[in-house]
Amino acid sequence: VNTRVLGIVENMAGYTCPHCGETEEIFGSGGGERLAAETGVPLLGRVPLDPAVRTAGDEGRPTVVAAPESGAGRALREVADALARDLAPTAAG
Repeated sequence: VNTRVLGIVENMAGYTCPHCGETEEIFGSGGGERLAAETGVPLLGRVPLDPAVRTAGDEGRPTVVAAPESGAGRALREVADALARDLAPTAAG
């Protein structure tokens, strides 16, 4: 199938402890960057493990709406912004 890949999003990219603020790379790190480098496809963002995603999902609401200031909410908004910039028509186009 000839489908254009718009970018790579690394999921479960670290967990930040809500008590001490320390971030732990539970599943390792750098996989998204490596894949982007290998394929020439841009890395759009890294979405952290975040309890806000589960809570929003349980409520049937998008994380960016239910918890826009959470780590995942901010990361997902950055991914959406990157896609919007990439897909926006250019002045010359």
